[in-house]
Amino acid sequence: MKRLLPVSVALVLAALPAAGDEFTDTLESAMKAYNEGDVTGAREDLDYAGKLLAAMKSEALAKFLPQPLAGWTKAAADDASAGGFLGMLGGGTTAGASYTKGGQSFTITLVADSPMVNGIGAMVSGMAGMAGGKPIRIQRVQFSQNDDGLQGVVNNKVMVNVSGDASLEDKTAHLEAMDFKALGDF
Repeated sequence: MKRLLPVSVALVLAALPAAGDEFTDTLESAMKAYNEGDVTGAREDLDYAGKLLAAMKSEALAKFLPQPLAGWTKAAADDASAGGFLGMLGGGTTAGASYTKGGQSFTITLVADSPMVNGIGAMVSGMAGMAGGKPIRIQRVQFSQNDDGLQGVVNNKVMVNVSGDASLEDKTAHLEAMDFKALGDF
């Protein structure tokens, strides 16, 4: 185990671009701490490097969120609410955006890399018939419409949740603007 950490970090460092960035700098710091016998410092650096990678993955996921349609504005969604939502789903990668037009608004949240998303896909189709829910299809993805929200799972990998007081037409128009095929490969 003691030899595995330096070898793992060295392999990761060798595969990265030569120019330093916060992630590679943190890995180098972990390696330095480990070589100096500071296992706690090495662990802290590796944990931080993991958080940096998670942020990079979240930024990549956010690129799948649609641009606002005519008359709408887009802002990054509150990370705190997404974090709580992820806790219920067993963790994962999240990205979200809020869309506003006049007095109407809605939020699109994407959840990937969660062990619960695959199971939720089956539940979404079942939810459509319960509690007055209505099934709708957008780009060959089944969504369940309940109250002010839509829930669907793309390729059994990425959950798409839409909530807010905007019309169903405005919500679905934004979802139609997304590339679900590429999102399903995330």
